[in-house]
Amino acid sequence: MKANLKEKTLFKQKSFPCSQCGANLTFCADLDALKCSYCGAINQIKPPPIPIRELDLNSALKNLDVYEYKREKENREFKCPSCAATFEVDWHIRSTRCPYCKTPIVTNADIFMPLAPKSILPFKLNQKDAKEIFKKWVGSLWFAPSSLKNIYDSPSSLRGIYLPYWTYDSNTHTIYQGRRGVVYHDRVERVVYINGREEVVEDIVERIEWYPVSGEVYDSFDDVLIGATKTLPRRLSDALEPWDLENLESFDERYLSGFDSEIYSIALDKGFEYAKEFMRYKITEHVRYDIGGDRQEITNMQVYHSNSTFKYILLPIYTAHFEHNSKKYRFAINARSGKIVGERPYSKTKIFFAILVILLILGAIFYFGDFDQDFSQSNAPYINISPHGASFEIRF
Repeated sequence: MKANLKEKTLFKQKSFPCSQCGANLTFCADLDALKCSYCGAINQIKPPPIPIRELDLNSALKNLDVYEYKREKENREFKCPSCAATFEVDWHIRSTRCPYCKTPIVTNADIFMPLAPKSILPFKLNQKDAKEIFKKWVGSLWFAPSSLKNIYDSPSSLRGIYLPYWTYDSNTHTIYQGRRGVVYHDRVERVVYINGREEVVEDIVERIEWYPVSGEVYDSFDDVLIGATKTLPRRLSDALEPWDLENLESFDERYLSGFDSEIYSIALDKGFEYAKEFMRYKITEHVRYDIGGDRQEITNMQVYHSNSTFKYILLPIYTAHFEHNSKKYRFAINARSGKIVGERPYSKTKIFFAILVILLILGAIFYFGDFDQDFSQSNAPYINISPHGASFEIRF
């Protein structure tokens, strides 16, 4: 936990010069190191061997309640150290590239926040590999607009970005009340009429005997992952799991060089509320199992959390968006595993022509089916036998 923002602490930006030629270094996913885009020199990243620690959640939340900090939500103006151009970026952006000369710029924007990331998963996939994954995914989509290929054809279409996440650990103790249902079958007689006669038949009817139950269960949760950004919808950020969190590295800002990155926009307490929703879903499954029987009803469930901890981490993704018919669709790739998720558009034109082709095929089938039937009827053998049996005629 950082102290209050000091008056002498200034917002800074910087890049990482090559030790050989002075050009700007960017992080290379293939080498897990900084690479000079000019002379090709490799500069290794050796963060200090600081263990990845879980921080106490309750203590952090108490400190946040009394924390005084300046959270600026206005766009900031950057000045490129290479071409001297000035440009604006959103308040939550910590690192980016100059839009004019592509020079990587890393800032200390987290000084405006009470918490800073302590660990990071570096990029493992390069942009070329990510584009191939995206290309295959697009190719598997039925009725996708043809213009969708422009995303992977464009050299800057897929943006590499580190997004902020919270992880939460918690031990839970749950007290519940409910009912256990036991299914049994009963024979019930009913009257039916068969051929106008009244008869009595037996039916087997399923019934449930309910019994009141109560109990308690204990569950432990480890690394419940919650996206701390509003840039990517939660349904997409959640779908990018799993992540190899066992390979987290101590945070080093050199990993950010050449990529965009964000500071968190979903607060620690709000993230824990999302995490508790996930935990409650898992706890409910445990409670149903504990109730047993054939059916379960939960009338009350009180969950108590203890030993709750958290981590603030950065995870790497490639992301892009596509506009079709004035609607925006987002895509994202897990830059560690290559898993891709997205909101897909449909081409109404392709769907129209597909339906048209199907109708034409069906029409042709019916047409030639009727033609064959008419042909067979018109060319069927014809036999004419005289009623007196003296003559007959056979025509084909």
